[in-house]
Amino acid sequence: MIEFVDVSLGRIRTLNPKVIESATKAFQKSISQFIPVYIVWGSRTIEQQDLLYRSGRTMLGPIITARRPGYSAHNLQLGLDFCLLSGKRLLSWNECFENPVLHEKWYRVIRNFEAVGWESGWRWPSFEPGHLQNLMGHTIGELQISYKRHEDRNNRNQDV
Repeated sequence: MIEFVDVSLGRIRTLNPKVIESATKAFQKSISQFIPVYIVWGSRTIEQQDLLYRSGRTMLGPIITARRPGYSAHNLQLGLDFCLLSGKRLLSWNECFENPVLHEKWYRVIRNFEAVGWESGWRWPSFEPGHLQNLMGHTIGELQISYKRHEDRNNRNQDV
């Protein structure tokens, strides 16, 4: 059990420092409730997002994400994906849906994260039950503009 906790906490530490504490708190609360939650992804590079986006489009396989590179909370270090564990097996939402006990555990993870300011893809019309994000009160577009300004400022400072 310790191994999956360490891996999950490591993935949480890839996030923006402003959201690490709340994510850690929600994760640890879930663990204390004996919910075997596993963080599958924390932040992702643009290249990783591109690879996931191409699946089911220009590459064989199912469509994995609707978010193009640069338009995902993962690319902004503000998104997590989770699943549940059964032994050493990862359980997706589809596998948990039919089992009332696992269904409730999945939803408790979501409630734990929402209690500390995270948003869940569970509630979206596009329904992404294993996705959580904390945009800190902003939209992806606002954050992209803010990050672009910061990047431009850093580049100018480096050129001076």
